[in-house]
Amino acid sequence: MTKHNLVALIVLALGLSANADTKKTGKHLFILSGQSNMTGTVKGAFEARVAKRFGKENAVVVIRMRSGRGIRFWVADYRQPTGRGLTEKKMNSNGIEYKPLIETALAAAKDQSFDTVSFIWMQGESDANARLSETYEESFLKLIKQLKKDLGRDDLQFVIGRINDYARSRPDNAHWHRVRDTQVKLGKTPGNAWINTDDLNGGDEKQPDGDIHFPKEGAVILGQRFADKAIELITKS
Repeated sequence: MTKHNLVALIVLALGLSANADTKKTGKHLFILSGQSNMTGTVKGAFEARVAKRFGKENAVVVIRMRSGRGIRFWVADYRQPTGRGLTEKKMNSNGIEYKPLIETALAAAKDQSFDTVSFIWMQGESDANARLSETYEESFLKLIKQLKKDLGRDDLQFVIGRINDYARSRPDNAHWHRVRDTQVKLGKTPGNAWINTDDLNGGDEKQPDGDIHFPKEGAVILGQRFADKAIELITKS
């Protein structure tokens, strides 16, 4: 998509903008994104839940995910933690996932007006494993700021999934804990929320810590849990 076409989409999507004088439409836009745990299964379970609550025609759900990606891939002006050593070549890929994300959202919003726009985020495992937790909060806030600007929605709400605790027994897990703590902090900001995923990673007697990825049944519950929390936020707004 050319820059001209993207600008045109943004103009067409001005109906997204919240305004006290705008007539309510009963429609809601949900934008799902993240890395490998944000799967089509999650989308399917999420979509069924919000469609049941608002009506299929009133709940527009889009997804744009990419496995194995740190948050920097969504943030063009990402700042790496001091001394972490990401090369200039690697830093050139900062923000490459944002363009297809915003294009997908704007394309879905074309010629429609929405009462609410919600951003659903399941990501952070890569940042924890790569020891990049110190700038996670800053990066996520940059992402939200950019989304609000490009969607014309200062009232955008987000629900963030806290990465699961499969690494709790790993000796070097400080960054894993910091990402989890940061996600809870972000989710507690007014108008937003976070959800727990620790019980969804397939842990059992043979593998008590579970796995970094959710099994299918966990992914289904994840989608439902995300939907329930997003609906709760919309109901309160």
